[in-house]
Amino acid sequence: MRRWARASALVLLASASACTPPPATQTLPPFPGASEEGPGPLGADAAQARDVVTAFITAEAADTPADALLAPGADFIMTGITATRSPRLAGLNGAGAVTVEAANTFLSGVLAYVVVVYRFDALIPELSERARGTFVLEKQRAGWRIRHVHTSMVERWER
Repeated sequence: MRRWARASALVLLASASACTPPPATQTLPPFPGASEEGPGPLGADAAQARDVVTAFITAEAADTPADALLAPGADFIMTGITATRSPRLAGLNGAGAVTVEAANTFLSGVLAYVVVVYRFDALIPELSERARGTFVLEKQRAGWRIRHVHTSMVERWER
């Protein structure tokens, strides 16, 4: 078989296998590792990571410095745009308070990610919003530090 024919056959075989759907019974975890539900040190690590995220969201809403909770070089994406100044989270419109409504935490080694839904209650009710966020954290000597954040407002799409 010529070299180009052999390469073409390999490309066709790879393409066919890539298009084959996985078996219906196969389920994939959202992230390698253990969830916060586990007992022992994994559960404690998940709780600590979630507490860092909650503290950061609360501080951002109160316009209180929270950069000590960030890893060096942490980045923020707010509704598709890089955010560099506070507030760096979607839905924080002026003065108000925030409530984390839901949080799921997943761990893999020294990395964790926390997916949250939070509600911002503004002093002016028309400025209140709900948002979702994904926080990627890294475990350092000083504890869990936020490495990356991506948030988007959701209230207007869920009505």
